[in-house]
Amino acid sequence: MKKITWSVAALLIAGTTLFGQANMTEYEKQQEELKSFEYQVDDIIDMVRMDMYYGFLSQDKGMFYINNMVKLKSRNRDIMADLWKRRSITLGEHQAKLK
Repeated sequence: MKKITWSVAALLIAGTTLFGQANMTEYEKQQEELKSFEYQVDDIIDMVRMDMYYGFLSQDKGMFYINNMVKLKSRNRDIMADLWKRRSITLGEHQAKLK
């Protein structure tokens, strides 16, 4: 009976570890995509500022575009925070199941 109990326990631990690693890989991929998006938004803001500086774009229109890009960047950070929160909850649930 002890062998069966230890076997079941070993399988459960292995299963939750593999599940956690799969989620970690997916989480890291999503995080990299969100960071990439944020860097692209920064590049676009810099381009708009350069166009404003050289006179290709009026100050009013340029600031309108920059303000909208900053809102997008803020939304992106909210998504990243929500992703982290869901990941932390998931890890906490797995730890609770192991105890």
